[in-house]
Amino acid sequence: MRTEAEAFLQRIRAYPDDDAQRLIFADWLDEEGDPRGRFVRVQLALAALPAHAPEARRWQVEESALLSAHRAEWEAPFRGLATGCVFRRGFVDEAKVEARVLLRHGADLFAAGPLRHLHLLDVADSLPAVLRSPYMGRLAALTVHAQHVGEPLARALAQSDALAGLKRLAVTRNRLGDGAAEQFARAPHLAGLEELNLAENEIGETGARALAAAPNWAKLARLELRDNRLGAAGAEALAGSERLPALVHLGLAGNDAGQARVHSLARATDALRVPSLDLCGNGLNALAARALFGRPPNGDASAVRLAELDLSFNPLGDAGAAAVASCAPLANLRVLRLANCGIGDEGVRALAAAPHFDRTEELDLENNPVSDAGFRAFRDTAGWRGLRHLIPPRVGLSAHLRAALDERFNRRRVS
Repeated sequence: MRTEAEAFLQRIRAYPDDDAQRLIFADWLDEEGDPRGRFVRVQLALAALPAHAPEARRWQVEESALLSAHRAEWEAPFRGLATGCVFRRGFVDEAKVEARVLLRHGADLFAAGPLRHLHLLDVADSLPAVLRSPYMGRLAALTVHAQHVGEPLARALAQSDALAGLKRLAVTRNRLGDGAAEQFARAPHLAGLEELNLAENEIGETGARALAAAPNWAKLARLELRDNRLGAAGAEALAGSERLPALVHLGLAGNDAGQARVHSLARATDALRVPSLDLCGNGLNALAARALFGRPPNGDASAVRLAELDLSFNPLGDAGAAAVASCAPLANLRVLRLANCGIGDEGVRALAAAPHFDRTEELDLENNPVSDAGFRAFRDTAGWRGLRHLIPPRVGLSAHLRAALDERFNRRRVS
């Protein structure tokens, strides 16, 4: 970057969340005839839009063209320092960095751009020194994946006051157990977290209960725990937690939450309190579906916030589909995913006849053993008035019926 630009870049590094500084720089770049100015504006426009907004497409096309033409030039300051660079709001925002490089060349790395998200690689024995680096305080997000350090990693992260500014933390596939979960739950410096990802670890019921009782996570909006060992009781504790008031997404896929205890939970329907709930691959059957979603939490309909539910890869079968269809508390769902659930024609007919799903916009029934005999009920149903994205199985349906379903439901879908 030209020397004249350094004053602008210093302001952007000093105030990384202030888009006004980036727009001022974009104005100067435009005057210089530098296409980077346009790129900054395009990415700022995209950042201001919802992920799937219809108007985002034209910005994405222009973004892709600019990156194709200039990525090598714009990534050049990071060459030899970082890999996997991700641009946001006009600059490299996220990158993968080896711990030794951060320790030796941290000044050069953060002078190259307003980095906000690091993926730390080859941490091993360097972790204490890395967490003492003055540059860690500049981060809004940190990822440590598959370093296999175990509980010492969790303890070091939880006790580091340098991470007090973090909004997103991912510590995935690191052999973390219940003790690690307890470390995170008690960490006073992580009170500002909005997203926490502890997927692919070894956290069990005790760790889940610790996370559910965390005293400082008033801002936590997304908690991902897929592929741990929570069990039904751990999943119940998290779904029903009153210590996580801002939680909008809870990821519990692959946690054996379909074991026997789920059928006799004292407050099973607390699962309805979380707006987005992922229960993929938990061995849930028809009985579990009725237990989880059969009535509002404690009889209070106002407590139902569940709007997106993923039950894919569970052995629901026709009886489970019928159980879901009969659950009136699911009436507020916007998205329902039932892919790979062993649902046949009888189950699909039960869903088509359900009276509660007029607000549902997306229904995924992919890879279920269904034929025309089942899906004709969807073609003819008087319900599902809000449905605009129906995903039927890729095989088993005739071309004629598939076209009829597309005409009724998917023609309104915005691409």
